[in-house]
Amino acid sequence: MIRVFAALALALTVIAPAAAADTTVRLTLDGRPVDRAGGSAVLRGGVVYGDVIDLVKSFNGVLTFQGRAIVVTVNGTTATFTAGSRTAKIGLGSVVMRGSAFLRNGDLFVPLDTFITQVANAKLRVSPDKTHADIFVNANPLS
Repeated sequence: MIRVFAALALALTVIAPAAAADTTVRLTLDGRPVDRAGGSAVLRGGVVYGDVIDLVKSFNGVLTFQGRAIVVTVNGTTATFTAGSRTAKIGLGSVVMRGSAFLRNGDLFVPLDTFITQVANAKLRVSPDKTHADIFVNANPLS
């Protein structure tokens, strides 16, 4: 019985810091916030992730749920992201992402750079300290 509690305590100490390690990143689209409450983007393990549902809404795309995967279509590009996988199917090929897609509070988060540059065909600029990410669709990111 003591071993069970010890194993449970060890598991919680390993899992809890991973969940606490997520940091909210301010996400904007052409300078305007993607969502008012925040939480559309997070920093995990040095990679900035975005909430697929919020991203698809921002680009007037379509999405369907297929178990642990989400299939999205934005501007004629179809992609499949699966929770726990670093591979995304985009168009007729596949792409290895910087990090694995993951579920957070029931929402699927994917590496933001993959979604923005390869699915939405937009530009992305992330601040050096990774606290702000700006998506550029109708603006010049160099200005």
